[in-house]
Amino acid sequence: MTEPSAIPAVPAGPELDGVRDRAQAALERAVGEGRLTLDEFTDKVDLVLRAGSEAEVNAVLGQLPAPVTAPAAKVVSRQSVFDDVSRSGRFALPTGATVSSFFGDVELDLRHAVITDPVVEVRTWTWFGDIVVTVPEGVEVEVKSGLVFGDEEVELADVPPVPGAPKIRIKAWTTFGDVRVASQPG
Repeated sequence: MTEPSAIPAVPAGPELDGVRDRAQAALERAVGEGRLTLDEFTDKVDLVLRAGSEAEVNAVLGQLPAPVTAPAAKVVSRQSVFDDVSRSGRFALPTGATVSSFFGDVELDLRHAVITDPVVEVRTWTWFGDIVVTVPEGVEVEVKSGLVFGDEEVELADVPPVPGAPKIRIKAWTTFGDVRVASQPG
């Protein structure tokens, strides 16, 4: 847990920007250490940027969880035949994870995923199934898809990217299925 005394006291005003910058750096370290999910990170950065005083910034940092001692369940590779693959909640998502299905859908909700890399690449593919990926608002997302008899729909909220948030690269291939990527609040 970050101690409130770790940031020196400054009056409200332009000096508060430096306090916010240091607090944001602490939040970036926390998400990189797996202490915050993407959704928690975006919420806390928003609170820091809106803070009107050092005390408000320190209150946000005082809420940081302790370092993770047991790793979250990790998704590295998951395949399915004649069944859907669905993942949501708190789980570790390393770059290079692959999720696929024959005759089933792939559904990934990344709003509570623990991402420790600044850029995470997720590969998904289906035969006769849809790919649906949900991300938190304010996270930069790149989508590259290959479709045979399917449609791509990307609906990201028109909000500025949260500074320091990881970038998500989604590579999606499907035959006889659609690719849908959308952002939603946590």
